This record gives sequence, C-alpha cells and structure tokens, in this order.
Amino acid sequence: MSELCERYNVNVIRDEIHMDMTLRDTKHIPWSEVATTHWALITSASKSFNLPALTGAYGFINDGHSRAAYSHQLTQSDGLSSPAILAISAYIAAYREGHIWLDELRNYLSDNLNYVAQELNAAFPQLNWQPPQATYLAWVDLRNLNIDDDKLQQILIHEEKIAIMPGKIYGEAGEGFLRFNVGCPRSKVELGIQKLISALRKLC
Repeated sequence: MSELCERYNVNVIRDEIHMDMTLRDTKHIPWSEVATTHWALITSASKSFNLPALTGAYGFINDGHSRAAYSHQLTQSDGLSSPAILAISAYIAAYREGHIWLDELRNYLSDNLNYVAQELNAAFPQLNWQPPQATYLAWVDLRNLNIDDDKLQQILIHEEKIAIMPGKIYGEAGEGFLRFNVGCPRSKVELGIQKLISALRKLC
C-alpha cells in the first residue's frame, strides 16, 4: 500500500485507534514505519484502556507545514485545542502503568473470540470462521448460509431479543456479515452467540 501511495503521490491519514489490540503473537506495524509520502497517524487510548468518557485523542503529522497548519486550525476551534487535564493524566497513567492490565485484556478477548469460533463452527461448519488478529470485533461472514440479512435482524430483535450490528450498515461490502462485539464479559458473549445460533437455525 505504501508503494502505491508513493507511485500516485497519495497522502495518508491513518486511523490506528485499535493499534494496541493485537492478539496472540500478532505485531502491529504503524504506518509511520512504512510511509514514503506525507502522512498523519491519528489514534487514542480510549479503545485499549476504556477511556472514551474522558474524551481525547492524539496524532502525529510528519510534514512540518501540514502540522503547523493543522495546529493553527485547531486553535481556532472552540475547545478542541484544550483537552481535559483529567484525560491527559489518564492517558499518561495508562501508557506508563497499564501494560499488565492490557495484556490480561488481550488474553481475555482472545479467549472470547476463540469461544465464538468454537460455537459457530460447531453449529455451522461451512462458516469456518477464524478469529481476527486484532480488535474485539468479530466480523462474521454468513454468506455461505445464503440467508436474508433483514429476516435475520427481525428474528434477532423480535424473537431472540438481542441486537447484533448488521455489516451492511457499513456499506455494500458488508452485506452478509455481522459485527459481533466481544469486548464484554464472557457471559454476555455466550448469551449472544447462542441466540445468534438459534436465529440462524430458524433460517437455515
């Protein structure tokens, strides 16, 4: 991708908010290590350390002129150039002291995702769903089941009493997928996946 950006002179704004959420032995490679054109890397500790209520994000811009222009624009916007001191303190504490907690979180998420794979593939072997290398979001490809997305949502909501985000909300490429969040206690993951399996069996 970096080579293509260089060939066509494309500048990149990269969202790496999930950069700390790699699982197992996966290594995250930041865009800054491979970039050959101007770039901006934007991220936050809110996903990794569950700090969204404190607000805040940070970024790196490699080109000095672009960085200065962005900083100037930021100072002209009310509030955006003045992050909450509590958020700054929390970010510093999280990155300095939170590595043990983060490692335990990643192990927990990995176990949750493995559970999803185990249960889904046992019920529907044709899915052959594999856990992702990072994040707590399970993008489940249901296209091999040839079911109707809208009918599945109706059953999930009205019969199983559970909401799982349909992939098509994110565009046409998401049709036939579900976005299942496992960033929660195992008991909720178990309940959610069993209700999903129940709904799918009603359509297959």
